[in-house]
Amino acid sequence: MYPIKATRPAVSTVSPSKVSGEMAKQSLYERLDIIVARSSAFVAIAGGLGLLLAIGVTCLSIALKLTRRLLDATLGSLFNSDAWAFIRPILGEEELVQYGVGLALFAALPWVMYARGHVRIDLFKGAFGRRFNRVLDLAGDVVFATLAYLILTRQWFQIFRPARRKEEPLTDLLFSSDPMRIFERLRSADESQILGVKIWPLYSIAEICVLMFFIVSLFAIWRSSRALMASEATSFDH
Repeated sequence: MYPIKATRPAVSTVSPSKVSGEMAKQSLYERLDIIVARSSAFVAIAGGLGLLLAIGVTCLSIALKLTRRLLDATLGSLFNSDAWAFIRPILGEEELVQYGVGLALFAALPWVMYARGHVRIDLFKGAFGRRFNRVLDLAGDVVFATLAYLILTRQWFQIFRPARRKEEPLTDLLFSSDPMRIFERLRSADESQILGVKIWPLYSIAEICVLMFFIVSLFAIWRSSRALMASEATSFDH
């Protein structure tokens, strides 16, 4: 049996204040990264449910349409077609599909921005250096943030569009103390042509998704800036 010698752990020579400061900065970025990633994924999954709804409505409507035509062709001469008159395509199928696909599209924007899933042409990426590619990534994030801001403001004008004739602007009504006037204004808002669905709740959902898209774009700018500064620090060290 050999005696076991106790070894002392190595003592770090780095200043504790410097380590704590670096950990605080890194942990802040990592926490925000996790929050942005999870929230973007949650919104994208919720939007995927809208896409599944659009697929289900389309398949069901096609099945009902084919069933109705098959019954009319085979049993229409023998029985009264009123017996299966309830079998018909879904009313407002086009609008339901449009809303479902639109929800999936707007909900996917934050996650696509975070994961850099946009379509890119990398023909000349290999010819450029790492630093120049970082600059291109940063420029692309700035462009997407600008587009997100423009979409955000334009949809805001669609929700709170100017009042007609002598109507009071909706923005003024929101800050008033008369909820009945606000409800009456929303009740008389624009509707869809077939289903008669109010348009402003749909724009509001899209506005929330675009707001998330804008926030993720700002975070992507921060991420690209960190990567660019890290590449510059590495080039200076070499």
